[in-house]
Amino acid sequence: MHTGSPPVRTPLAVLALVAAVAALLLGGAGPASAHSGLTGSDPADGSVLASAPPYVTLTFTETVGLSEDSVRVLSPDNERVNPRPAQHADGKGNTGRVQLADGLAQGTYTVAWRVVSADGHPISGAFTFSVGKPSETAAEVPDTAAGDTAAGRLHGVFRHVAYSGLALLVGAAAFVLVCLPRAGALRPVRRLLAAGWAGHAVWDFVHHRTGRVVPRAWSEWCCVVDLCGAAALFAWS
Repeated sequence: MHTGSPPVRTPLAVLALVAAVAALLLGGAGPASAHSGLTGSDPADGSVLASAPPYVTLTFTETVGLSEDSVRVLSPDNERVNPRPAQHADGKGNTGRVQLADGLAQGTYTVAWRVVSADGHPISGAFTFSVGKPSETAAEVPDTAAGDTAAGRLHGVFRHVAYSGLALLVGAAAFVLVCLPRAGALRPVRRLLAAGWAGHAVWDFVHHRTGRVVPRAWSEWCCVVDLCGAAALFAWS
């Protein structure tokens, strides 16, 4: 009885899967290559101004995420003088701006900032500027490590889930393609591939909801691709 050769669609499907994952890796490697950094501020660090500025603006090397307490401006008496949370200046994602209260007194003001960099790591720092003339200051800047926050820890959990899913996806696909092509026809292997792809979709979803690491349009597209790929593999298995 002639049984014929095994279907060739399994290795071809795995090859297409590996190609899609490689494209996602190459496309998304750039934003996670390094932490963001502060490149400048207005007023500048250490500057002495003749009159109080209406705003404090920070500029970073790349897009950053802002929270309610991302930028705090403290008076010489350690009182907060920016009544509203920071926003991106003119819609630019690599900036943070706060409006200052009217009638600031003379003295040295401290700007304490904490943002989420493009690779998902919280970063922080502080600088001062003076109105009229420098003075002693009682401002206290929290010495908590930049990443030692609930948001930072939660972000780290999602990041590890994403990396684990991506490693599972690429590793299983490479094993099927290179070592044992016939294994691609097995249901447990296909579900393993689907689980890896779904894990990476979680990371894309977090990016889409926060808009902190990559542009939302890009994370939305990646999330759709990941979910469709995972759903197709689950359905096939």
